[in-house]
Amino acid sequence: MRRFVDLNIRDPGEPRVLMEMLELASKLGFKGIAIASERPAPQAWRDEARTLGIDLASRVDLRPRNTNELSKALRRVRRKFEIVAVHCENKAVSRQAAKDHRVDILTFPPLKTGRSRVSLDRQGASLAAKSNCAYEVSLSDLLDSSADERARVLVNLKRDIWNAEREGVPVLASSGAATPLRMREPRAIASITSLLGISEDQGLDAVSVIPIKILERNRAKLEPGFVSPGVREVEGCL
Repeated sequence: MRRFVDLNIRDPGEPRVLMEMLELASKLGFKGIAIASERPAPQAWRDEARTLGIDLASRVDLRPRNTNELSKALRRVRRKFEIVAVHCENKAVSRQAAKDHRVDILTFPPLKTGRSRVSLDRQGASLAAKSNCAYEVSLSDLLDSSADERARVLVNLKRDIWNAEREGVPVLASSGAATPLRMREPRAIASITSLLGISEDQGLDAVSVIPIKILERNRAKLEPGFVSPGVREVEGCL
């Protein structure tokens, strides 16, 4: 039986609304969610989520303007959050983020007026595959685009995903919801990926298997004594 996880629920900024979103996530069938916020999730949030059968994680979204800002931000947040995502708005940042093992998720915002969109090209995908970065498809990107823009957004996403799959980069699907009205049940989020050339099973993996692996791997990294995958420091040993 699949366990569904949405790794991108945005902190609405109001505790009451957040509690509504936690309750709705449980009713929709999620077993885990990550709250994207500038601060780690307080223990009270985690406790409340647990009573609803939800495993709550902390996520931070970085929007660096250059590689120097990215490096500084990663040093600041990596040990504080279970999930670190980077919004890639220029090629230099996307390349650096793709090869940095401290980055978990790469997200490429839709094209903005007057600016060229950065995409996940084959070289970037190759770097991401080696560092275990996942590529994120956010439903909110589609909902926030106009009817005229939506076709272009889908074309860009499809091209990115083709490069991701070609190089073995995991594809993650999330809601990106900041309000209860934007939340969707897991299979609805997964169904969006069918428009992007992903099979039904792969789409379901994108909201279950892939986010669970990311979360489990990162929690292991945050445990005391972690040195590197498969290597731990044992107390009392030289």
